[in-house]
Amino acid sequence: MYLPLHNVSGKKRYFIRIRVSKLGFFTVSLPLVAFVTCVLMTMYKDFEKANNTHCKVPNIFPSISASIGNYEPQNIIWKTAIYIHAPIRFFIIYLRWNYYKSVVRENCIFVVKLAILLNVIENFALLGLTHWTSSANYPYHEVSFKTFIGTSIFYMLLICIILTRYRRRPNITSLEMQSVKLKWRAFFVNISSFTLAAYFFLRHNRLCEAYVYCVTIFIHLTPKLFN
Repeated sequence: MYLPLHNVSGKKRYFIRIRVSKLGFFTVSLPLVAFVTCVLMTMYKDFEKANNTHCKVPNIFPSISASIGNYEPQNIIWKTAIYIHAPIRFFIIYLRWNYYKSVVRENCIFVVKLAILLNVIENFALLGLTHWTSSANYPYHEVSFKTFIGTSIFYMLLICIILTRYRRRPNITSLEMQSVKLKWRAFFVNISSFTLAAYFFLRHNRLCEAYVYCVTIFIHLTPKLFN
């Protein structure tokens, strides 16, 4: 599948073809590289400040919110990556919408619309948690972060169910079947990582055990690296 970019002014038309797979890879890679860069830079130059929680216990990894929002130039790197790739993410949502309409039963389009709505909210929440940092606007950052996590989980769940049970069976290819399996696998990795991260975060706040908070950070990082 290609995306044609052309000039329709005049009689001549000029096309630039971009593979959707390459566009998707760029869209995923940009925030991932920025995220890892911010965490590594924070560990190198702002380690003590980033790990200075109310518990005053030692940790290995810094807070994700602190890494991407509280220090420079990490904050600039993260915001630049998110703002650049955000329009592409919304365009990919449009492509997904067209694809889902073509493979899902007509009586299930409402569920597809709900899934797409969740995906749109997820992307706006990502912009929100990027714009409002945890140090400057914690309440807005917290709401945006929770919204991002919640909508991403339910979007993944709905899409997995739709493509497994409510699609037009004759249209299935081996590549699409493999894609559905990978989606289910990614969903379970994400739901497991978020559940464990929430557990260790609450445990850190309640018991103030050494190195527990860094487990939360590592669990958050795992699905971003392997999904």
